[in-house]
Amino acid sequence: MEKTIAIIASLDTKEAEVAFVKEMIEKQGCKTFIIDVGAKGSESIVPHIRAEDVARAAGREWDSIYDIPKHEMIVGLLEGIAVLMPELYAQGNFDAVLSLGGAQNTTIGVSAMKSLPVGLPKLMVSTIACGQRTFESFVDTKDITLMPSIADISGINNLTRTILSNAAAAIAGMAKHAGVPLKSGQELIVGATLMGVTNTGVAEAVKLMEKAGFQVISFHSTGVGGRAMEEFINEGTIGAVMDLSLHEITSEMFGKGFSTGANNRLTAACNAGIPQVVAPGGVDFIDFYAKELPQDLNKRKHIYHNSNIVHVKLLEQEIVRVGEIITERLNKSRGPVTVIIPLRGLRQNTSPGEALYTPEVDNALIEVLHRGLRRDIKIVDVDANINDEIFSKTAAAELLRMLEQQNME
Repeated sequence: MEKTIAIIASLDTKEAEVAFVKEMIEKQGCKTFIIDVGAKGSESIVPHIRAEDVARAAGREWDSIYDIPKHEMIVGLLEGIAVLMPELYAQGNFDAVLSLGGAQNTTIGVSAMKSLPVGLPKLMVSTIACGQRTFESFVDTKDITLMPSIADISGINNLTRTILSNAAAAIAGMAKHAGVPLKSGQELIVGATLMGVTNTGVAEAVKLMEKAGFQVISFHSTGVGGRAMEEFINEGTIGAVMDLSLHEITSEMFGKGFSTGANNRLTAACNAGIPQVVAPGGVDFIDFYAKELPQDLNKRKHIYHNSNIVHVKLLEQEIVRVGEIITERLNKSRGPVTVIIPLRGLRQNTSPGEALYTPEVDNALIEVLHRGLRRDIKIVDVDANINDEIFSKTAAAELLRMLEQQNME
């Protein structure tokens, strides 16, 4: 079946570039679906969707977008594109999305892409996907491919011709040869969280679940992974979790560090009532950037992860607060929960004689969890480190038990 590529751009400033990309995509054997987000429109290209149509999706009835103040126009387009794109996709208007432009077009383009399912090909050719900017604002938790335009996207020349030809070939190739959006409800998918310092234990638990016939998606719990998992739970894609690395809760409490950005962890699974096996993996440290180290660093155990990031062990009063957040959220769960506590360390480097060995801190957390969790929440103390084999086997066994019980009900 012939694939259709949606092209999002401001036709008043990118008319020639859109015409070129349209031609290149059609040479690849695909059709195009043009969405204009510019103020003045185009004399030579008739879009399938006008900017006024985009704004109307957000409830703004503008006869001419050209007469609207720019800041108000951009807000209207941002809100409208996020509403309109899922509707257009559900109607079968396109199979992939390409956008191109500078700051305004990039902001609108990636907003459109963020509203679409993972797996649908998305490519943003941008003048600002470089320099001091980070990927966070562009991609969030979605699989958006970024291509720096190198030069300004202003006219067709040797450089822009090369970049845009590559972009057209890339998006057409993704649409024709891959581009299968992730769908929920087809089979039970288990979500798992891990990070480098808990990887051995979690990865082994994942293997055991896979050996039992379950598909597991693992998320790196360093600011984006946990947030992505929560979104997949809310969408119904993930139906059970081994949330074994809650490090992002510590980052949320501090409000800084490498792993900030995944607030309200645990809440999606608790609200959904899906089976949860939870462990406080990695909650006993904060991964500070070297430039933001605490003034009392000399009083804290710490270890350099690399030249830019330092893992700093929490103090007792800090980990008590982390434990209180965990218990508060788990106590609101609508489904079965098992909490597994590794008594000999919540990460690497926490065995006797190692850099972050501080049993009084870990014990303070363990006491909070035992004291604060609801009586119907099962607690399993494992006399091992989180990366030991017995921990992995216990985690997998508990989730398998829950899923078996769920199937019997």
